[in-house]
Amino acid sequence: MADVLTGKGYAITTTNAAALTAAGGTIITLIGVTIANIHASDAAWVTADVVRSGGVNSELTHEISVPVNDSLDILQGKVVLNAGDALWLDAEANSKLEASISYLVQS
Repeated sequence: MADVLTGKGYAITTTNAAALTAAGGTIITLIGVTIANIHASDAAWVTADVVRSGGVNSELTHEISVPVNDSLDILQGKVVLNAGDALWLDAEANSKLEASISYLVQS
């Protein structure tokens, strides 16, 4: 099994969408998910969900407000995404929140 430690950025919008999905034959271990408010004058909330391809979905955060020019680390530990599972992110407003996602891919 190959292990690749990687990361990505993601602009969070008002459309609840998959920021990261484990492809078939892979397992992703989320190591860190940091949400930054990049807006100059407005706070904004974020909701983060783990959507399971064959199981019970779980909400990591629900409308947690991120203050202006601040950030929020939403993981206290690691979260495993099996093949077909995804991390979904949703924001109160467009162009205010960005995510930095660090993860390990095993295939």
